Amino acid sequence: MNITTVRADHDTLSLPKGSKDTSAPRATKLASATLGYDRLPEGESTVTWLTPRPIIEAFQPVDLDPCTPEEGMPWRTAKKMLTPIEDGLATHWPKSSFVFCNPPYGGHKNSPTSQHRWMEKAAEHGNGVSLVLARMETGWMQEALNHPNVTGVLFTKGRLSFCRADGVPGQSCPAGSVFIAYGKEGARRLRKAQTNGVIRGTYLDLVAARVGLVAGADMGAANHE
Repeated sequence: MNITTVRADHDTLSLPKGSKDTSAPRATKLASATLGYDRLPEGESTVTWLTPRPIIEAFQPVDLDPCTPEEGMPWRTAKKMLTPIEDGLATHWPKSSFVFCNPPYGGHKNSPTSQHRWMEKAAEHGNGVSLVLARMETGWMQEALNHPNVTGVLFTKGRLSFCRADGVPGQSCPAGSVFIAYGKEGARRLRKAQTNGVIRGTYLDLVAARVGLVAGADMGAANHE
């Protein structure tokens, strides 16, 4: 989705050394700070964060963004933009549609609306790019990257600064991010965004990596015949 959520938005980095910030409660766990904007427990406030416009523009033309905020966007992200009430997870994504997906973060794996389910759908669709936190130790990430439709990944250098609902950039995200490409077109556009300097980071060609692993396995078998 073009959204990530942080419970507290205060400038801790600008405080004088040794002072304390008492203006707002601090998010004590990364998991609670990165749940999707419509997935936090009842009673907890959320802040909508938007994917920066230059990143969105780097992947254009985008046919479908299934994860746009209910209150709208200060800029268009795709030809078709689905809000939560339209349920982008349940909606059919045409195979020919290039999809940009920054899904709601968090949620239990078994939940029908969890991030895990969004990543499954994006991978099965196989034509687009997803943007999520680089939580490499999690089961959903391991499964997401091992899907055969994943063609490349780009780990960001530094942390992305998402934008507020009015389009003004905020502070850096509390963790690093990773872009996941699906299909040939997803890989092409993601690599182009890196080459053009829109997204800084390390790109890994997973198609070439899989070919190398298969070749290595075949060579090993031949050597032991």
